[in-house]
Amino acid sequence: MTNPYRKRRGPWIDLLLIGAIGFLGAIIVFLTFLSDDPIFRPSDKTSAKEHTITEEASKFPGVKIVTDRSDDKKMPYTVQYPLTEYEAFNNAVTAYIEQSKQYYISMMRLQQDSKKLTGDLTITVETFKHNHYYSFVITNKTILNTEEKQTTIQTFLIDYETGDLFDIRDLLNEDLESLKTFAAHIQSEILKNPTYKEYVLEKELAFATEPKWRLFKRFALKDDSLFIYFNEGEVAKPEAGVPVVEIPLSFINPLLASDFQIAMQSENTIIPSDKGSSKKRIALTFDDGPHPEVTKQILVLLEKYNAKATFFMLGSRAQYYPGLVREVLDSGHELGNHTWSHPVLTKMSPAEIEKEYNSTEEAIIHATGENSTVFRPPYGAINEEIRNAIPCKSVNWTIDTLDWKYRDSEKLFPMVKEVLHNNAIVLMHDIHQSTADGLEPVLAYLQKEGYEFLTVSEILPYH
Repeated sequence: MTNPYRKRRGPWIDLLLIGAIGFLGAIIVFLTFLSDDPIFRPSDKTSAKEHTITEEASKFPGVKIVTDRSDDKKMPYTVQYPLTEYEAFNNAVTAYIEQSKQYYISMMRLQQDSKKLTGDLTITVETFKHNHYYSFVITNKTILNTEEKQTTIQTFLIDYETGDLFDIRDLLNEDLESLKTFAAHIQSEILKNPTYKEYVLEKELAFATEPKWRLFKRFALKDDSLFIYFNEGEVAKPEAGVPVVEIPLSFINPLLASDFQIAMQSENTIIPSDKGSSKKRIALTFDDGPHPEVTKQILVLLEKYNAKATFFMLGSRAQYYPGLVREVLDSGHELGNHTWSHPVLTKMSPAEIEKEYNSTEEAIIHATGENSTVFRPPYGAINEEIRNAIPCKSVNWTIDTLDWKYRDSEKLFPMVKEVLHNNAIVLMHDIHQSTADGLEPVLAYLQKEGYEFLTVSEILPYH
């Protein structure tokens, strides 16, 4: 018997069902093959063939190299990057790598219908070592099509003893005057280099070598040299490749923070000859005093060798020993402000910074009737906010004797001699008996070598 309900269904219902099935199939195909996040992903077996990540140890202890490779014909890439035992470093590196990959993938997706689609991404890493510092130079070559190619450089630098990342500010001791001298030299080296001469873009070079910290973030330390990198097309035409400037550390020794200084091997330094001439100068400085016994012993030794120095005083101590503060000034030495309580100023508000400075200044004026002439931030910690808050010149040092660390009179002279250079500013402390006990050999040697003892204010024009 024929079913009456089946008979009633017309052909339009069959067409409707077939159309619905076709529509759903089209949606599945779209989601599977065109969506950024497809519902049906390739099997693990297929993914493993197209995308591999491997790790291997490098020749540098504690450093391994990761290779991330995709053989996808539409978006191939090979990416290398370093990993260490330090989380902060690893986070910084992987963030850069991920950003580079995502940029490449996004740009390739925008050009999927282009006939010029021949993209590739290659990121490689070189590792250099200088003492306990590692420099990682990452070269990024991105090809988006036959016409769009670019090569950029990114560097990451780490103190492998502490895991701390560092940059050009640390290298040049946060000294803006040093940065100005350094930047001018880099510009000069690019202009006179025959490799880049016909390709230099002078306006771009002038902009890229302004004395701004952010413009010199790509550098590396290798052996006893500093390398400064520029991106392709940044300061010269792309035909010049990636411009690199190599500078011996001995040449820029006077500009370097004490941790990065090396034993001088040449009198040829970045300090212009008309500034430095052949005359030897040095500025001795003493922090954290005055001390009722140690400071007096140091004054006697300085007088014996006819040496002037600069004393960066704490206000909290100056208020207790106003007579000694006056004695330092009357002996021909310079008075510097070193804050009231020796805090880390970079962690303080502008009002707190001013209070530290002003209260110390009041103690010095009360003792001598005169203002201090220079300022030194505790721990050398300084930034533009602090410089703007302090009305006089802020000065750190170029040689750290580490007398505060070793408290050993026998170590003072070797520490000075090892990194001695012309126009040096030497950091010591007149609160440690070991410093007073070890000072005479230093003074005798400097006098024998023909150094003139200047105050900090007197030596600054030679920096």
